[in-house]
Amino acid sequence: MEDESENLFYLGVGPLAAILLGVALVPLRGLTTASNLTFFFLALTITVAEFGGRWAAVATALCSALSLNFFLTEPYRRLAIADKHDIIAFLGLTACGLIAAALGSKRGERIAQLRVARKRLELFHATFAEWNPGLATEPQLEKLLRALREALPLGGLALREHRDHAIATSDAAAGMRSLPETILEADALVPRGPLSRVTGRGAPLPEAGGRIAVMLGTQQLGWLDVWGNGLPASLDSRRTLADVARLMAVLLASRGRGRRSQD
Repeated sequence: MEDESENLFYLGVGPLAAILLGVALVPLRGLTTASNLTFFFLALTITVAEFGGRWAAVATALCSALSLNFFLTEPYRRLAIADKHDIIAFLGLTACGLIAAALGSKRGERIAQLRVARKRLELFHATFAEWNPGLATEPQLEKLLRALREALPLGGLALREHRDHAIATSDAAAGMRSLPETILEADALVPRGPLSRVTGRGAPLPEAGGRIAVMLGTQQLGWLDVWGNGLPASLDSRRTLADVARLMAVLLASRGRGRRSQD
């Protein structure tokens, strides 16, 4: 969610910065050739690629080339180029800017993936470190569901036994929602049936709700009902949710064994 807003921010700021940079370099256009001024635009494109991702960097690279053409090559303030050397500078800046955008954004994507993986590990670490078999299971499961709602693009979660009795919910509103009709399949958590072909893995989880089977081997112990909050759900987010469903199967099984031992 935070990464998405940052990318949109730089998608607007990057091209605007390229235009302002062209204006700022106007006093230098009589002192040196346009080709020497391309380095400023390349530095800007690399910076935007680092913080804003691929599309923000591509937009910045294209606007940089246009800004160089409009403000810094003759005839000035026209999208035309009189000198063949300036044409080479324009084409070179466009090509190098797009290459810098592609390569720089790869690093940004890897950093984003590492950030997601770290959140995932922190979530599982907190679950195992704080889980106490001697305490009641339901409050601990509710704490886990609240952590999931905060870490993933979810509006609510409810863990139910096989007969749809609610064991734990992320909040009171989630417990009052009607049972979802959509079944989410496998690690990608796409709807079962023909809809799975048209639902992208980066699409939001169903706001009307979806059900994940809580399975231990071949035995189904319950359902994990989830409601999306309208934000895109990456493949890593969906896999995290699927892994949590498997973890809950283990916790439910241990809960059942604890009850039988007390009886």
